[in-house]
Amino acid sequence: MLARMFNLALILALSGCSTTKTEVVTEKETELHNVNFVIGNITSIYDIKLSLGNIDFENAVFKEDWFSSLSYQYTKDRRYIVGSAKAGSFIAITSTKAQDASGTPLGTFTPCNQTLVFQLPYDALNVYVTDVNYQWNNVSITPIYSNKIEEAMIAFKTSYIKQAAFRQLSADLYKDCETLNPNPLIMTRPI
Repeated sequence: MLARMFNLALILALSGCSTTKTEVVTEKETELHNVNFVIGNITSIYDIKLSLGNIDFENAVFKEDWFSSLSYQYTKDRRYIVGSAKAGSFIAITSTKAQDASGTPLGTFTPCNQTLVFQLPYDALNVYVTDVNYQWNNVSITPIYSNKIEEAMIAFKTSYIKQAAFRQLSADLYKDCETLNPNPLIMTRPI
């Protein structure tokens, strides 16, 4: 799957060379390439939504870009999320839909204070971010991250995937969040 994403990125890059664009292309635009990313989804009852955005570095806040779209999908067994975006892109978990073991929807949970944010590196073609699971807290969930890069390399039959750094940043995703909870990573269902 990762190999197919890489081949697709290569085909798109090569087909871009034959355009008849009359605009002046800057050096920075020609340097940007697509980077494939992998995020582990430990159990199939969660449907993680990822979004592109920007970082307000002064306030350390992720701001979702509502007008951009991010290309990603789950593997057939729903064990991994694989996607592709331009090098340098900032990506964050902006919500998670959950269901119980029977498939009954339990709602969409949105980060209240902080969320996982990562930037695609300029010096790699394939990156692994983390594996995500959640802990239930009555009406909310809390993400739990783990590093299982070796398992990802086995799953995608590759000997090298670069580790991408991620961090928790405040996210400007929705107002009226339950801010009294001391856990900054908690995700709740908007009322």
